[in-house]
Order: sequence, then structure tokens, then C-alpha cells
Amino acid sequence: MTANIEKAKQLINAKLNDHRDRLVHSYGVAETARKLAFIHAVNPDAAEIAGLFHDYAKYDTLSDQIKAVDPHIVVQYKDYPVIFHAYAAAQKMTELLAIHDEAILSAIRCHVWGKPHMTTLEKIVFVADFCEPNRPFDDRDKVYQMAVADLDAAVVYCMETSIEDLRKRGLRPSEASLEAYQYYKEVTRGIITNNH
Repeated sequence: MTANIEKAKQLINAKLNDHRDRLVHSYGVAETARKLAFIHAVNPDAAEIAGLFHDYAKYDTLSDQIKAVDPHIVVQYKDYPVIFHAYAAAQKMTELLAIHDEAILSAIRCHVWGKPHMTTLEKIVFVADFCEPNRPFDDRDKVYQMAVADLDAAVVYCMETSIEDLRKRGLRPSEASLEAYQYYKEVTRGIITNNH
């Protein structure tokens, strides 16, 4: 995995060279995910490489993103193309790094909205995307401390913040994001148990 991490760094350095803020963000997510992985007993290399690669396709054209996405996903989320870069990044990881570990690929795919029944690795990458130290987000330190103590609580906070931000901008959150949020609200209220 160490060789793959080095190769991933080379790839994102080249790919995001003209988008320095995004490159710095990607390294920040990788570093934060690695720290949280140690705390929550998850493979830190898996967390780091998912964090590095999560936004790999962010600046690809929409048509290029769609080419790398399963057609049924394109249809399912046609009104929410923001998700396509996540699916495209996972696909590019399999092509460029020959990584087929579904745990890592899924963590990349669901970093935008999350989903119900997330694994610990998926939650870590999702939350690290919000609270990495370069984020211009007032609550990032608070979110990190929440994630150290209770990943599910951090997940709910991040989802709530995202949904609220979209609504303030007059945008409708996706059904997928609302479903994930409702699920984790119930988890944190103790109504259902999330065993991952």
C-alpha cells in the first residue's frame, strides 16, 4: 500500500497542479483521515489513500466524469451532478492504481453525502473532508474533536451543516443526502444501532 500511496501523491500532484487549494485540501483530508483511522482502529493506509484520491476527478469536465460513471448512477443522480466526481475518482483509482478494494472505493464514492450504514472508513473520509485543517470552516476543530470522541455525532453535524448550507443557497438537497441524514440522526438518538 505504501507504493500505492506514493503513486497516488504523484498522480494528484500532476492532476491538481493548477488547483493548489484543492491539492492542499486533498493532502489535508488524507492526513486527517489517517489520524482518525488510528484512533478508530481502521487501516490508516486505506484512509490516507482514499483521502488523497477523493477529489481526483473534481475538475474533469462533466462529460469526462460521466464517462467514468456507471450509467445507472448517471440516471439516478442526473439532477445532482456534484456526485459524479466522487464516482469518477473511484473508477480512476481502479484504472490508475489497480486498487479494487471495495472498502476504499466506497469511501471515495460516498464522501459527498454519506449514506446509511456507513463503515468506519467511510465515516472517517466523509468527516475528514469537512474538518481537515485547511478548510475555511469555523467549526472544523470542533468537528475533528467530535470525530475523535464519536464519529456518528460528527457525521450528523457535517450532514446537517451541508444540508443547511444548500438550503440557504436556495438549493434542494438530494434525497440520498436526506436519507443518510435521517438515518444518522436516528443512530445518534439511539433509535437504531449502527454496527459498523
